[in-house]
Amino acid sequence: MNKGTIIFRADGDPTIGMGHFTRTLALAEMLNEQFNCIFATRQPSEYQIVEIEKICHGRIDLPEDDSHFEDFLFLLKGDEIVVLDNYYFSTDYQRAIKAKGCKLVCIDDLHDKHFVADLVINHAPGVDASVYSKEPNTRLLLGFEHALLRKVFLQNSEEEKKKYELMIMMGGADPANISEKIIQSVIGQEYNGRIALVKNSAPGGMRLPDHVGLFHYLSASEVFRLMRKSTLGIFPSSTTAIEACAARLPFITGYFVDNQKSIYHALVEQELAYGIGNLQRCSGEAIVGRAIELMGNQQKILSVREKQRQALDHKSKERIQQVFLNL
Repeated sequence: MNKGTIIFRADGDPTIGMGHFTRTLALAEMLNEQFNCIFATRQPSEYQIVEIEKICHGRIDLPEDDSHFEDFLFLLKGDEIVVLDNYYFSTDYQRAIKAKGCKLVCIDDLHDKHFVADLVINHAPGVDASVYSKEPNTRLLLGFEHALLRKVFLQNSEEEKKKYELMIMMGGADPANISEKIIQSVIGQEYNGRIALVKNSAPGGMRLPDHVGLFHYLSASEVFRLMRKSTLGIFPSSTTAIEACAARLPFITGYFVDNQKSIYHALVEQELAYGIGNLQRCSGEAIVGRAIELMGNQQKILSVREKQRQALDHKSKERIQQVFLNL
């Protein structure tokens, strides 16, 4: 029997970040054995192309301007499952895809529009179905039970020896230079613990101290290994935070854009991470001071790890595969 085709439509760049791209590619990895997976995106970087080619069976490059909306619709034959992940895909655009005859899946974290899709996935913890405006036949997959995680984050791995006390990763976009203020505070407080900084370049072009290791363009496996080798993380409340829960890494978290707030509040309320609030308003000294305090409390570290184990069971792939096979 021929495999069905899924076309994944998501973008990522330093301006909008890599969250849409990463979680959509994670979904493709979950489904690439049962389906022919094609990834459609605009102006992919070399890093994105490599990551797509590891997982998908094909790639569609779309134009950078707004003609990408119509160009994508023109490519659809009507027998595909289409997965959309970005805020600019409106209700009318959903209807246009459905009118072609396609099954439609939307990945969402804002619930800010009416959904006509067959399926909506929001893997943020603590989301209530009542916040969604949707058609009666639109199914919702909510919470960590349907976490969109890359394969390596869904494995049960043995404890690794810690190499870094802190891992700092603000994602593909760091518009407020939060990484920079944290590292400057590390230098100012003369904190000498080993730090792993994941960023595409040194903050502000500064020369980093010897105890700060700089990592960039990491694969999923490399991010996972770095998390497993770290004692504590500092992350925004994004896909990275959900990956940290899967890797059983206690972390300090905050937000700097609106779509991170719901994940933030759920992580803090469920005691899956330590909240610091608005990362743009919080001083680097406060963040580093909180990290030093937490690393000195082994009981709190162990408590968060246990809560993460209870909340995220590494079985979301099997659940999601079954839902897509039933589409």
